[in-house]
Amino acid sequence: MPKRHSTAKQRVEFGLRTIPKGKRVSVSLRDLMFVHQVLAEYMQFFHQPMHYPTKKDVERFLGNRSSGGAFEVLHTALYRKMQPMLPKEIHDAFGEGI
Repeated sequence: MPKRHSTAKQRVEFGLRTIPKGKRVSVSLRDLMFVHQVLAEYMQFFHQPMHYPTKKDVERFLGNRSSGGAFEVLHTALYRKMQPMLPKEIHDAFGEGI
C-alpha cells in the first residue's frame, strides 16, 4: 500500500492544540506587518495560476536568499521577524518546524 503524505494544512496545524488559547505574545507592529506583507505577496502570486504557467516562472518569483525575491523575504519573515517573537518553550517544542 502506498504511503500517504500529510497535507500542508495538517503540517501547519500539528501541535497547535497544545498551546493554550489564552497564551499571548507582544510583537512589533512593523515586524507583524512585514510578515503580513510576505504572506500577501505569496497569495497574490499563487492565487492566479496564470502567474506561473511554467516552473521557470515560479523560480523567477522565488529567487534565492539574496535576490530580493519571494524566498528572501520569506526567509527574513520566518527567521528574523517571527522566530524572536516566539517564547523559548514554544520554539523548543516546535523546533525547526516554526
